[in-house]
Amino acid sequence: MIDFKVTDLRRIDAFSNLSYRFARVLEDGERVILERDFLGENPLHWYVCGREEELIVASNICDIKEDLEQKGRTFSWERVRAVSNNKRVEFDNEAFNKASPYERELGPTLQEIPLDTSLDYSDFSQVGKRVRKLLDKSVQERLATIEDQRIGLLLSGGLDSMSVGYLLSQENREVTAFTLKVSDQDKDVVKSREIVKRCGIDLVEVGVDRVGDHVDLYLRDKYVESIPLEQIINESLRISGNPKKDNLFCAVAMYLVGRAVRSEAIKTVFCGEGPNEYVNDYGYNPLKLGYGTSDKGNIRFREALTFGEKEGDLQLGRGGLPKHATARMWKIFGSYGIRLEAPYFNREIAKIMTHIPHIPDYKDIKQNLMMHVLQGGGLDDLIAGTSKEKFQDGSGISRILESYTQSELVDRFEKIYGIRKTSYLSSCKVG
Repeated sequence: MIDFKVTDLRRIDAFSNLSYRFARVLEDGERVILERDFLGENPLHWYVCGREEELIVASNICDIKEDLEQKGRTFSWERVRAVSNNKRVEFDNEAFNKASPYERELGPTLQEIPLDTSLDYSDFSQVGKRVRKLLDKSVQERLATIEDQRIGLLLSGGLDSMSVGYLLSQENREVTAFTLKVSDQDKDVVKSREIVKRCGIDLVEVGVDRVGDHVDLYLRDKYVESIPLEQIINESLRISGNPKKDNLFCAVAMYLVGRAVRSEAIKTVFCGEGPNEYVNDYGYNPLKLGYGTSDKGNIRFREALTFGEKEGDLQLGRGGLPKHATARMWKIFGSYGIRLEAPYFNREIAKIMTHIPHIPDYKDIKQNLMMHVLQGGGLDDLIAGTSKEKFQDGSGISRILESYTQSELVDRFEKIYGIRKTSYLSSCKVG
């Protein structure tokens, strides 16, 4: 029989436990078992309070901190750990006392899943048709778990959210797209307007305007509220638990869009997250990230960007999409009680897309693939005219936050969580 108490702080409203996404906590009398889904859609953190004989589990680090402080205890960032994606973590009394649980994979990792050799991965027609079939299936599987007739879509104007929006528009649902704009001329909003027109779905333009030390928020061109910039930055840091500049700026965008989604009373939002990592669409240099190759299209590297490979950061997960996307997007929406769904978070789609051969111009990979994924959708001209740009840049968010340096964001983060000079943050202290 276990001698410790389990306090469960998971946010089940936003992080539903389903067949394809879960953050499970199971007890059998002799042990406590924690499990997390394959690509890490549902976050899961744990914290051992040895003196109080308590194991705290939560969807977010900030929830653990708040719980401890309400109990009059001191929170320590260094004692937080995450259940990595595709992992099973077990605590018996001995493991609890050592704060060192037993860990194993729930199943094969992305790197270990056998490759479908029936596909010619250099043939975009073949690959596109297969991805379309799998993406259709993933969308259907997710919609089957959603009772609400009205659903949301995060629409950046890029190829990934465009493809998800098109498939949703073919369903018997009322789809409302949300796109962020700082200016009417920003690339993302201009493209988003054309996409919703073609797909026949509603669009909410979330306008943001920095006025001194506040950000004014507009919905459908009507003023809604003025939010202190300090609040936006600090809350985005606190909820995401990640001070890296690109991730934080994206988290800020999600914080603002989340307010718009909440005001529209929408409970579930779809997004196109995933493919950028699958094909290394951002063109990350493997050598700079500690891998022994300069080939930006290296398959092993793309699998690591997707699934993670090195477990150097146990607080946020093993790396890849579970570490970065979950922090900058899922946790922000979860704080509003909004469920975020990513149909591209699918092991079969990920395995296929990470193996599409590299070609010199990164945008050509996506454009060639999407021409076949969305064949017959009447979107060819929009696909051909889409270039890859970071969401926070294309939406204009980077411009209104350009005064914030990386070192300032790290300093703020350290004050929020009471930490100094951790190995995780050392890599952030540049610029």
